[in-house]
Amino acid sequence: MSSRLDGRRVLVTHAHRYLGPPVVELFRAEGATVLADESELTGPDEPEELVARSGRIDVLVANLAGPPEAMPVTGMMVRPTEFTDEAVRGYIDALVWPLLRIVRATLAQMFERGSGKIVAITSATPERAIPGLSIYSAARGAQNAFLQVVGAEAAPHNVQVNAIGPAHIENNMYYTEDMLADRSVRESFEADIPAGRLGKGHEAAELALALASGASDFLAGQLIPVSGGWTT
Repeated sequence: MSSRLDGRRVLVTHAHRYLGPPVVELFRAEGATVLADESELTGPDEPEELVARSGRIDVLVANLAGPPEAMPVTGMMVRPTEFTDEAVRGYIDALVWPLLRIVRATLAQMFERGSGKIVAITSATPERAIPGLSIYSAARGAQNAFLQVVGAEAAPHNVQVNAIGPAHIENNMYYTEDMLADRSVRESFEADIPAGRLGKGHEAAELALALASGASDFLAGQLIPVSGGWTT
């Protein structure tokens, strides 16, 4: 029996962080040739250079993890009267510019071929107010708005651009093992999730896989939360 990504070349950014590891593992198990890139992609030319080096890209998984120095999520909280311009710039430089640039560079070859998939791993945080995460939510919201419009613009070229919005998913950046080892911290998050638990990385990776396969052929510019009902 064939796997869902047999013969596909997949570029995964920030492959070692956020949801990169479970995506790389699942996509390889499904037959893809995965280019697991660990570049920061914060330089203006880095995304275009990465795409040029990668050759044909059938699927781009734009997984962007944010500034490592700001993690985990419990260390990201800031009052709306106290955030700094430097902190805002850090989120824009790590999350917004890399996404815009890598999508722009990848779409060129996909439009020329008349096929391709872009799966962005952003966040569901802008869908619901979390006190303390105003500037992070602003950056993720910019990503989501960009993808919604580009998804509509790419659809006539038979290129599907969509995103998954994780929230409360265990990973090595925002919800780390060390942070969740504190029972009171874990329980405080779980109490706010209808499913009653945090999500696992492989659960988000399965949704990314669906968006990277033929299952997404009639989807364009969608942000699909994966949050155990938190965004409902």
